[in-house]
Amino acid sequence: MAKDIKFNLKFDSNGQTVMGELTLTAKQLANAVGIVKKRAESSSDSLFSLINAMSSVGFVAQNAVYGLEGMSSGFRGFDQAMRAANTMAGKSGKDFEALKGSVDSLSRSIPLARTELAEGLYQVVSNGVPEDNWVSFLEQSAKASVGGIAELGQVVNVTSTLIKNYGLEWDAAAVIQDKIQMTAKNGVTSFSQLAQALPKVAANANTLGVSIDELMAAFATLTGVSGNTAEVSTQLAAIFTALIMPSSEASQLAAEMGSITSNMWCLYRMHPKSSVFNFWGAAHTGLILICLFFRI
Repeated sequence: MAKDIKFNLKFDSNGQTVMGELTLTAKQLANAVGIVKKRAESSSDSLFSLINAMSSVGFVAQNAVYGLEGMSSGFRGFDQAMRAANTMAGKSGKDFEALKGSVDSLSRSIPLARTELAEGLYQVVSNGVPEDNWVSFLEQSAKASVGGIAELGQVVNVTSTLIKNYGLEWDAAAVIQDKIQMTAKNGVTSFSQLAQALPKVAANANTLGVSIDELMAAFATLTGVSGNTAEVSTQLAAIFTALIMPSSEASQLAAEMGSITSNMWCLYRMHPKSSVFNFWGAAHTGLILICLFFRI
């Protein structure tokens, strides 16, 4: 026999107290509890899904905020770098905005950040590049920076130094940078190392009539033989200084140039297919520098 369960109920209806009695069998009560439990679980799942959805929205929103903050930070960095460059350029109003636009356009074709390009522009202007060449010089230097894995400021500095020391036109930047890259390829050195070394010897090299090609050939030949790039730079600087302000030893070497010439020819005959010499045709002066260093 089924067991009955009774509930005494009391509730208010329209201001009147109503008394009642509810009788359920145990089975009916169990069914009712089961229905309530399922509805509670369903509600819980829905609530959990809602919480997850809200959390996902919050995560996306947070990332969007971070993204906007990054964009804002990047814009501020570019704007500040351009204003720093403008302390050298001296542009205002539409001219300044046009200059910003030119640098911004470069960032769309060259894999360098706008801020880095703007900082490069500062170096371009401060190194005395004429205004008509600012953007083209920056563009070529930025490409060389990426290709040579060197800092943009270093590329700008070494290129402008060689142009000024040798009295070349500013549109020769690409040719000079290609030669530096070729030197790095043929020698035991890098574009970055050469960018630091070449300015130390370029002025005296030009004074002595050593061409850029011949100077590059010397670095390509001597690096890894007589030392690293910095050491070769120091050695060449000492040689050039001795030749410009000859000591007794340097004078004696100059007097022995007849024998040096024959030794140079022998050395060239040992390496007739040198890619450096064949590429630049600079064997003569390159070998002179080697002979001077090794006291042949």
